[in-house]
Amino acid sequence: MHSFLSRFIITLLIVAMTAFADSPIEDLSVNEFKALVDSGEGILLDVRTPEEVAQGKIPGASVLNIYDENFERKLNFMQKDKPIYVYCRSGGRSSQAARTMSKNGFNKVYNLLGGIGTWNKAELPLEKAKSVSKKITPSISSKDFVKTLSQSRLALVDFQTQWCAPCKQMEPIIDAMGKEFKGKAAILKIDVDANPEIADQYEVQGVPMFVLFVKGEEKWRHSGTISREALEEIINREIND
Repeated sequence: MHSFLSRFIITLLIVAMTAFADSPIEDLSVNEFKALVDSGEGILLDVRTPEEVAQGKIPGASVLNIYDENFERKLNFMQKDKPIYVYCRSGGRSSQAARTMSKNGFNKVYNLLGGIGTWNKAELPLEKAKSVSKKITPSISSKDFVKTLSQSRLALVDFQTQWCAPCKQMEPIIDAMGKEFKGKAAILKIDVDANPEIADQYEVQGVPMFVLFVKGEEKWRHSGTISREALEEIINREIND
């Protein structure tokens, strides 16, 4: 009996250690967290309330309020194959968010122990959050979207959200390309929060997502940020074809 109990306990310990080793979540000190953020390889996520964010946030952070009733749905628009660096005020809500991300298939999530409080204590830089702007595009029906695509031989669609920092990073590039290709290709922006049906129809699983349509049919897509030169090359290739 004693031998059986010992083997049972050892088995439980092995299972627990294996589960811990396989966990995509890792808690980091502020210095470790900053080093990863500075590497530029992942996405920084602030899960505090708008009131808290208004007092300052870590530069370059996407902002997604964990108390938003659509938090989990919006979270799934983030790129799951990239590391996510998440923080809140003191570490509790970001731990909760990390568990939600783990459940939804994110590959690796790094949680800041002590939250932004430890960041401030270390006297690291903050940026003032800009006020929430209006939606990039109004809600549009799936039928009208298909009609819009059919009216242009070429259409580059930028699927994005207001809270996504990489989306904001791409915004001036997309705006400039709208002017550059006027009369040659339509450059469209679709806010997936305002247009969830369209996002589902075109299987948008991460933002920003760029999709090129030729005569209404998808020809190319790219997930994540991309250079203006690469986008121009893709469009010019179709224009000159």
